[in-house]
Amino acid sequence: MRKLITTIILSTSCSFSVLAEPLDEYKILNHLDNYGNLYLRNKPYTSLPEGLVVKGNLNISKTSIKRLPKGLDVQGSLEAANSELSQIPSGTKIKGYANLLGSKITSWPKGAKVGGYINLTDTPLNKLPNRFRVKGDLSLIRTPITALPEGIIVEGDLYLGGSGIKEFPDTMTVNGNIYLGGNVIGKWPSNLTLGGAVAR
Repeated sequence: MRKLITTIILSTSCSFSVLAEPLDEYKILNHLDNYGNLYLRNKPYTSLPEGLVVKGNLNISKTSIKRLPKGLDVQGSLEAANSELSQIPSGTKIKGYANLLGSKITSWPKGAKVGGYINLTDTPLNKLPNRFRVKGDLSLIRTPITALPEGIIVEGDLYLGGSGIKEFPDTMTVNGNIYLGGNVIGKWPSNLTLGGAVAR
């Protein structure tokens, strides 16, 4: 009986080590397609190698990866929906959009660059950096964040429904529309540049 229990414990621990592991430069080749896309959705990896350059899109949705590696350069878009991702290092480069819906992100670092929209819906996000600039839409739907940073610039639409935002900074720019989604704003900017309309 004791031997059986030992065997079960050993086999269980072995299966866990197989299920959760870092991704190295050799294993990456198994997940790259001909267009340079790195598809890791639902894969059992816990980390990515530092200095990683992805020539296409990077998909880490539904993975246990908690932190993007230092020096990451994604020349396509990032899909990290419903992942364990909680940290993005400063200096991260994403040429396309970043979809972080349902991830564990609590703050956005200063110095991370994204070339398209940023979707932070259903995350525990509570802070954005000063003079934050988004080169597309920004969704903060159902996030606990209570304040937008001073001087924020959103080149697309801004979505706020179900967030903790009840007032705006003194200066902000939204080139598209602001979708309040039922949020009541008690304080509006003294310097607001708005390219579209406000939808309540």
